[in-house]
Amino acid sequence: MSADADLSLETGLAALVDWYVSIGVDIAVDEAPHDRFAESAAPPRVAAPAPVAASSPSPVRRAEPPARETRSQRSAAPVFTEEAARGAREAAGAARTIEELRERLAAFDGCALKATAGHFLFSAGAPGAALMVLDFSPGEEEERGGAAFVGPEARLLDNMLRAIRRDRSGAYLAYATPWRPPGARELNPAEVAALNPFLRRHVELAAPRALLILGDFAARAALGSPDVARYRNAWFDYDHGGGAARALLAPSLASLLRTPAMKRRAWRDLRALAAALG
Repeated sequence: MSADADLSLETGLAALVDWYVSIGVDIAVDEAPHDRFAESAAPPRVAAPAPVAASSPSPVRRAEPPARETRSQRSAAPVFTEEAARGAREAAGAARTIEELRERLAAFDGCALKATAGHFLFSAGAPGAALMVLDFSPGEEEERGGAAFVGPEARLLDNMLRAIRRDRSGAYLAYATPWRPPGARELNPAEVAALNPFLRRHVELAAPRALLILGDFAARAALGSPDVARYRNAWFDYDHGGGAARALLAPSLASLLRTPAMKRRAWRDLRALAAALG
């Protein structure tokens, strides 16, 4: 095989692996089917002790260093929705500052996404700014690099802020989930129940004059409801538990990149936002 063919094969395999990662594949399987339910229900196998000759002393073994924990091993116990939601309400309600809320959420074990995500990414910009922007989750570039709001969607957001004469020094940017879901899928009901108390407390502590929610995924997580269509195209009051913030639901950044025609609606929302902020 020629050197060019080798390079082409290597490039193709690398692209295939990148694609698998982007859609959430994180484990290799073999070709034979397995009944995982039966395997998990079966009693653990206990190996019979090996016979030891009475005349020979047991060898002294050196202690092995503990194995490093992998992402799939971080969550050892199952996550129960009601228990997780109750723990989230208690942890979020006890936070008195945004930094304390960040620390409590990072230590929270009631959301299964913590076991699969590579990074915990909370926010960027200026806490306490008049404008708070709520995006859904870190993107691929953020997940690879470990920094919040740095990818192509974040760059589009920066351009949108500049269009209304603002930048990150005058806006606070946060995620509905600090852990990227596998394949960037939407949160399931258990994850929403675990993260929603932190989201509401986050908005309450940030106390913005205006809250811009980007996309239906972020809105469903923030509102704790699958029905968000009625919140489009008009201001609404977002109840964060300690009051309400004036909020707008705009298209997601991903949809704006995929479908430029949606930028007309986004521009209308930005003009309304600019007028409200003065």
